[in-house]
Amino acid sequence: MTTSSFIPREKLKSYQRWKMDSLETFDSTQRKCETDNSEDTSTKKQTNTLPTDEEITAIVQNAKKDGYAAGFQEGSEKGYAEGRKAAEAAVKAEVVQLQTLLSDLNQDLCRLDQEVADELLSLAIALSKKMIGQALIFKPELILPIVQEAIKSLPGSAQHPRLYLHPDDVTVIHSHLDTKLAQENWSIREDERLCRGSCRIEADGSEIDASLQVRWQRVLAAIGRSDSWLDHED
Repeated sequence: MTTSSFIPREKLKSYQRWKMDSLETFDSTQRKCETDNSEDTSTKKQTNTLPTDEEITAIVQNAKKDGYAAGFQEGSEKGYAEGRKAAEAAVKAEVVQLQTLLSDLNQDLCRLDQEVADELLSLAIALSKKMIGQALIFKPELILPIVQEAIKSLPGSAQHPRLYLHPDDVTVIHSHLDTKLAQENWSIREDERLCRGSCRIEADGSEIDASLQVRWQRVLAAIGRSDSWLDHED
């Protein structure tokens, strides 16, 4: 059986004769579409290139935020440095003030120690003077070693030596040294200007002062004091 591909004319309702200009029309139409598509693409590219208002606002806000962050960091670092510098200066000032207070305190303590030492020394001197005066009253024989020491200080070639004593001490000397002094031609004399425990020797124009006042001043001079025995006498 043979199949025919022939189509009856009645059935070709939309049939249209092909003409040469149809191809030109198609080509023109295609170029127009391409031009339109190109313009659409350009428009889309231009549309995609320009930011929207929201994007611009976001960009500005981000820029402000970044600038604020950078400024805040810079300001924080600068403020921290300045604050640290001020704190160090304050600490140094406090240290200097504390050192000054400690130095003043040390000076005050040294001064107080010196004042206490001076007071104790004055008290010791007063007690010593009091004890010496009382000892000579209760034990008058204490004048003997004083006189013997003074006699040793006199040159052996001295002629007609004279020994001056307080009247109460003359009796003690006569009781213990009268024989020895008589053999050496000593002359014993009373001198009420001398206090008990004192003596003075004169011989050939020379003099030995063994008074209690002089001996007292020598002792005090050795410890840096210059108090007089009479000034402290009760």
